[in-house]
Amino acid sequence: MIVRGQFSPIILIGMSRYSLLDEVDNKQIENDVLQERNTKMNFNTRSSSVEDSVLPKTPAVTHLLEKVDRVVKSINKYLINGDEAWTHLVEPGQSTMFHTHQDPGPPGLSFVYWVTFPENSGTFVGILQVDKYRHFHDVIPKAGDLIIFPTYLPHMTARNLSNETRISVSGNYYPPLDKLSVVQKEPGSLFNHVGIINGR
Repeated sequence: MIVRGQFSPIILIGMSRYSLLDEVDNKQIENDVLQERNTKMNFNTRSSSVEDSVLPKTPAVTHLLEKVDRVVKSINKYLINGDEAWTHLVEPGQSTMFHTHQDPGPPGLSFVYWVTFPENSGTFVGILQVDKYRHFHDVIPKAGDLIIFPTYLPHMTARNLSNETRISVSGNYYPPLDKLSVVQKEPGSLFNHVGIINGR
């Protein structure tokens, strides 16, 4: 007897990882972002962006963002950078609070690029809860690594147990609201990351 049916996954989200170390001037990016380390994005202590510094628009940083843009557009060519990128500096003994990057609109893609990642400086932790099951997805990056993940994925970073500053650059991409139907018809590999945009 042949049993016929159709399998439909309930949850489908994913993450991509790339190395850009050989494509950018990492040392220059480090020098550039450290110049702006005290220019903070936000002073509201209840917001995770209080931990973020302004990302300078130097040639080295601009080149990095062009490389990130190329990677994101390979996932879906319609995605646009939804806001300014920023720098995240985690000093010894610090960690990053639990947060997401999701705006009220449709889900998009967030990225983190590690400019430096000293040994024992903490992992990136994506957190997913389904009913009573909570899954912690740890990423141990290297300097030059780029990860891309859904904007709605709750995440944090573990405590920096090294004696050096961990430096990363982050930002977000979203489907343009006037192109949502086009994105749904031509998703590329976007839905492998964010799942389905349910009616949005």
